[in-house]
Amino acid sequence: MNERLDRIVKSYLPRLVQSVCESVRIPSLYTEDASGFPYGIEIARAADHAMACARQLDFKVTDLDGKICWADYGDGEETVAVMGHLDVVDPGEGWDFEPFCGCVKNGAILGRGTQDDKGPLFSSLYALKAVADLGIPLSKRVRIIFGMDEESGKMRDVEAYLKSERPPLYAFTPDGAYPVVNTEKGTIKFTSTAVFETAPVRGLSLAKISGGESIGSVHARAEAVLKGEIQALERCASVVASEAKRNGWKTKIAAAGDHLTITVHGKAAHATLPELGENAVGRLLILLSATEINGGAGKFLRFLADKIGVEADGCSLGIKASHAHCGALTVNMAKISGDEHSITVTCGIYIPAETISFDSVCETLEQSFSFAGGSFEPFAKTAPLYYSPEHPLIKTLQRGYHNATGKEPYLVSMCGGTYSKRMPNMVPYGATFENEDDRAHGANERLLITNLKESTRLMAYAILEMAK
Repeated sequence: MNERLDRIVKSYLPRLVQSVCESVRIPSLYTEDASGFPYGIEIARAADHAMACARQLDFKVTDLDGKICWADYGDGEETVAVMGHLDVVDPGEGWDFEPFCGCVKNGAILGRGTQDDKGPLFSSLYALKAVADLGIPLSKRVRIIFGMDEESGKMRDVEAYLKSERPPLYAFTPDGAYPVVNTEKGTIKFTSTAVFETAPVRGLSLAKISGGESIGSVHARAEAVLKGEIQALERCASVVASEAKRNGWKTKIAAAGDHLTITVHGKAAHATLPELGENAVGRLLILLSATEINGGAGKFLRFLADKIGVEADGCSLGIKASHAHCGALTVNMAKISGDEHSITVTCGIYIPAETISFDSVCETLEQSFSFAGGSFEPFAKTAPLYYSPEHPLIKTLQRGYHNATGKEPYLVSMCGGTYSKRMPNMVPYGATFENEDDRAHGANERLLITNLKESTRLMAYAILEMAK
């Protein structure tokens, strides 16, 4: 360990905490507004703040037409980099504090983006400052890249970067876990739309269904409005209440004339970690499948409940798969919307490396949804990420981790789709610790300041190892 480097990191902790708090107070959600900025005014504000922080730390800053920006240190011909993102997902419901408060309480910074990914990104910026203050000659330029379009899944910021700059020699994104991540699951994201006959339906029918706002989350609230005769609605309410009680699901049922509104609550989580959440969309579908909704809408809802529901391993869809290191395939039903005329559902499938093929998954899903009367429309396919344990980048990051901790760094597999899938020569490194309470994309997101400090240390040692 380098005691001087550790002291420098510690000395910057108050400024680091302040920078993270300031950034969290900016609700940097992607919006299509009239501001003229590629990802909306709030993400542009977050980028301006990050660049101002970098300038205050005496780094050279570059802004590429509002699409992406970065801070540089050093003048080497080769560049090594750290890339995180300033954009965040919608907070959703269920918070015990204001999601964008950016305040400190009980030793933690509170708010959306503290764990994913503003806290880790600013850790990397201050880690580079500590390395710069150390004064050790480096052979490579070090670049902290402020991403702005990660949560949309489109990653147009990476595309803009690679049109302007060469890929880094080595890079990591602090959007994963410690010690070192060498595999990420592949991803298939798709929508399915079922259109139904418009003939009048007798009995109970679907007036409206809605749930979910982002493909990147397990959502905590979903709602359906049913219409029909009062007696049919009363029977439906009784069945739903009984089924919800049997499962222990928080549900609200409200009748108004010939309409019945059913609201189901769950627990938000990251889409790639459905086991950490409680999918309100799936719960709602299971409750509705116990009723007597007529017509094509009722049949399609029952199909979704039977084949997915709250099941996260793809077993009923016929795509279950697992790998000893890469983990199990997971399914997240992220969004649903529709009425008696049509229903659209959006799902994400996260596939471990060296298991089931993309073509096999797509063929199975297309057959299943087609049989149920729905389309199968993939809009994003990303192959799994895999770096050999002997790859120089993996070995470099492992040395950095060992130098910082004295511990032998094991390799980690993760579910998410980070910048590593789009930026060459990059893997996730940090910033979640083993057994940390990971609330990314969930309610009450917060980052322990002790973890923020230690993560900055680990990144400083990794940067030093990459750039020496």
